[in-house]
Amino acid sequence: MEHNIPLRIVVVSPPAGVNFSLENNGHLVSVTQSTGEDIAFNFEAIVKPQRNTGFPNFTGPFARGTPSKRFFYINIGQSAGQADCEWSRRAKIWISFGYPKFNVQQEVTWQMVKEVYKNPNKVLMARYMGTDDEGGPSCASIGLIDGGWIVADR
Repeated sequence: MEHNIPLRIVVVSPPAGVNFSLENNGHLVSVTQSTGEDIAFNFEAIVKPQRNTGFPNFTGPFARGTPSKRFFYINIGQSAGQADCEWSRRAKIWISFGYPKFNVQQEVTWQMVKEVYKNPNKVLMARYMGTDDEGGPSCASIGLIDGGWIVADR
């Protein structure tokens, strides 16, 4: 059983003047220079059961990591093609079940996947703060707002 579902990652209040992009097999997708307003990246992933656990396994050109340690990359600054930027960063947006251990968030369930798959007006969405405590772009393993991935309106 496989489902192709829409996903959205929202970078909330990123620092202005910095490029952000979604990574697809090492390529930059939807490069956007921040104005300070939220940036939304919309894409699709194939979801199928993990072989050993049966938990949702997100695959496709945007997915990184292993089935039990799955994430998506948001590239920032120089990593997003902005040569004159002082930052060269990437944010890891985790979607795996129970990993990493320090990143406590609501798990994506099959019920959530099926709700999005069956309703063309829904999307699986994650939001994170785009600015860190020092005013630069947030990077590395990112904690999500709203408790993790949620089903939202398209």
